[in-house]
Amino acid sequence: MSKFFFLLLFFTLQWMPLSAQIDTDRMIIIGRHALYYEDYILGIQYFNQVITAKPHLFEPYFFRAIGKYSLDDMQGAEKDCTTALELNPYYVDAYNLRGISRQRLNNTTAALEDFEKGLKIDPTNINIITNIGICHIRLKDYEKAIDSYDRAIKLSPNLISAYLNRGIAKSLATDTIGALADFTKAIAINHYIPDGFISRSILYYQMGDFEKSLEDMDKSIELRPNDARLYMYRGFVRYQIDDLVGTVEDFDKTIELEPRNALAYANRGILRAEVGDYNRAIEDFSRVLALRNDDLLTLYYRALLFAETGQWHAAIADLDIIIDNHQDFGPAYLSRSQAKQMVGDNYGAQLDYSTAVKLELDRQKRNNSYDPDPKIITNNENKNDNQQSDNKEEQEQSNKEGRKATRKESDKDIRNYDKIAVLDDFEIEKIDDSSNTNPLRGRIQNRNIIVELEPVFCLTLFPADTLVHRLRYFDMEVDKLNRKKICNTQIAISNYELELTREQSANVFFEIEKINRKIEKATNEEKENLYFLRALHYSAVLNLNNAMDDFNKVIELNPNNYLALYSMAYTRFRMVEIIKEIEAETPDQKQVIRMGAIGTRTPQNQESDNKIIDYDLVINDLEKVLELNPNFAYAHYNLGMLCCIMRDFEGGIAHFTSAIQSNSKFAEAWFNRGLTSIFLGREIEGTLDLSKSGELGIFKAYNVIKRYGFSGDEED
Repeated sequence: MSKFFFLLLFFTLQWMPLSAQIDTDRMIIIGRHALYYEDYILGIQYFNQVITAKPHLFEPYFFRAIGKYSLDDMQGAEKDCTTALELNPYYVDAYNLRGISRQRLNNTTAALEDFEKGLKIDPTNINIITNIGICHIRLKDYEKAIDSYDRAIKLSPNLISAYLNRGIAKSLATDTIGALADFTKAIAINHYIPDGFISRSILYYQMGDFEKSLEDMDKSIELRPNDARLYMYRGFVRYQIDDLVGTVEDFDKTIELEPRNALAYANRGILRAEVGDYNRAIEDFSRVLALRNDDLLTLYYRALLFAETGQWHAAIADLDIIIDNHQDFGPAYLSRSQAKQMVGDNYGAQLDYSTAVKLELDRQKRNNSYDPDPKIITNNENKNDNQQSDNKEEQEQSNKEGRKATRKESDKDIRNYDKIAVLDDFEIEKIDDSSNTNPLRGRIQNRNIIVELEPVFCLTLFPADTLVHRLRYFDMEVDKLNRKKICNTQIAISNYELELTREQSANVFFEIEKINRKIEKATNEEKENLYFLRALHYSAVLNLNNAMDDFNKVIELNPNNYLALYSMAYTRFRMVEIIKEIEAETPDQKQVIRMGAIGTRTPQNQESDNKIIDYDLVINDLEKVLELNPNFAYAHYNLGMLCCIMRDFEGGIAHFTSAIQSNSKFAEAWFNRGLTSIFLGREIEGTLDLSKSGELGIFKAYNVIKRYGFSGDEED
């Protein structure tokens, strides 16, 4: 009886789903701890396991949403909150988080609906009440916003965020005295929190009291010394009191803390140009354009400085782009006319000058101020009526407040190219100043990383470890090979291979010798596996020709061995890539090795050579793989990569989609499809794909979402 019970228990455990064997309660606790310590990637991985085991639980979806929200994946957070609410429609925290996510996506109306649903369930929830106030501010209903914060303050008289947000609402409702009182109250409650000083400083700035504004901003920087935005703000204040040296120092500090801050480079360049430091101003403007290649105001100013320093061809190149985008902007034609004249293009110079004069005459006619002998146009003239009116109102407001003329960061009026740009919003976004150096902890979306497609996959004996621990990808045929134990090392499916050390390479050659001896005594079935194994060893030490020979021998023995075909395609791919690298490093080389052959290269046939060195053979091999196994996801994935390399992005998306259909957990396929979709301008679809890849462990997806993904710029 005991033997029977033992066997029954054994077979029950064997057939029990793996998902049921994990302690989901413990997993949730560990995941929540990870969120608490800002290890969002790890937390998401734990909640993934719980969701796989028990998809009917609502909490893991909510906690995973918190992780995604913390990584700026708003669409992913919204989706997980929606699932949590489908499972539990009375979960107030999920309404709150989904509302915040929708708010961040600029879907304010939907956010307000979520907050109101949550408030019906919990009428005294202060978090929801304050978030409702934020919605009303964004909808410009300031009275309702103030009412919401009044209610929050009654429930919690020392709630600093309520005073700060009510102060913002009062400021926007032109109640300056009330706003000042609220910010001062927030400071009195806790003068170690910089937000009150920041908000009051900005209010003083708007009031024209720059000395008090500077005092508060100094205090805020003292409390939060690593916040780049605060130095930017103080730079604006110092600019207004003519402390140009201090202004430049603050912009320098902003750049030191945030090297990709285009606005800081642009403003510093404008100040450098004002004092005649043209070359360094050009350097700053070039950095801006490297970060924001659509910044036409900066491009125009750089063109003028190129002309000022005698770099006429560079000036013409920049002005060509300006004129393509602003065909009715007379000053650009005038500047290009001068530049063309200096390089000897007299006809082009005359044509541009005539165009500039015609545009000025048209402007005078529109303004009923026709002058048969128009004056030469200056860079600050030729504004259309609407722009002239808007700029006049802004100038009058600045004069009234005693401020120097500036422009908003979002101002695209080309005529304001030489004005310092200030941030658009009154609200201050909290900047994370964590000094955490763990590459996978904290707000990794703010890290500066290189964004590129995930590389192709291969079968390898030496997979490189990834930063995020994930189970390696599985294939039944690969598993069969590993179970035969034809070598001591497991064959893995990976898209990162180790670069072997000298000792490791020596061990590989030793293994190859052992395989050679085995082949001499092996049967045909054994030879098939041994040739395949030897090919992988040759590939590891970059002896690609020998690897190709062995893969061909495997296919001769078994034409249906799709793993050998797949590996042969990868080997061909590596050959092509190595050839391209050699040619890039030695462009004048007369002979290049191509796919095991010698090709003669001359300047005349260089272009045709580039066409010969292509990926046709690789594609043919991968297509044969799919004929043998249509669901082999890694062949679809590699074909998608080849399509993208050859700039067939639609084809790439189609193959990545097929890879995902074959393996829904294929994180790299989700990532590459998302990145390709964003490149094609499909931000919503791309962001959702990137969110899924981040959920599956591709942590850099959150950086891409923050920088290039859909952010809900269209206000509902």
